[in-house]
Amino acid sequence: MSDTFGASRKFRILAINDDCCRENLCLVGDTSISGARVVRELDTLIRLYCKPACIVSDNGTEFTSRAILEWAGKNKVEWHYIDPGKPQQNGFIESFNGSLRDELLNEELFDSLADARRKLAIWRYDYNNVRPHSSLGNRTPAQARRAFEQDESITPDALVQAHGPSYLTARLSL
Repeated sequence: MSDTFGASRKFRILAINDDCCRENLCLVGDTSISGARVVRELDTLIRLYCKPACIVSDNGTEFTSRAILEWAGKNKVEWHYIDPGKPQQNGFIESFNGSLRDELLNEELFDSLADARRKLAIWRYDYNNVRPHSSLGNRTPAQARRAFEQDESITPDALVQAHGPSYLTARLSL
């Protein structure tokens, strides 16, 4: 996802969401985002949440890079690319991107990259921890994740089947 911030500056945003509980796991703003940067963020997420069963993304250069292909092979993670021009195939992240645009990017002026990163972090906290989501039974994504961790039979919208007591990220959307 790419959007313009501040006075004639262009920043890019990397958003990674867990499709199971709709939690935004990563929201990074920078002047450019390479495949190597995406790999670093994914490695961090694996340390925090475990390895995903599948990752779904568009065909952006950061997601089709050699770094990503090598990472997916090395980590044995299935990577699914949506068809070009078919954003509805990755509806969860498209919905998230729309909310991010409407509620933050179109409403705020960013003085600097640091200012954009600060505002992204505040918005992410609100999205994950404060406001309920109707798709999660009016729970926040953080509440949905905690419920999933505590009761392995809870699977929002039956997106995943629980395979043990620990939280497993079933599918990530980029």
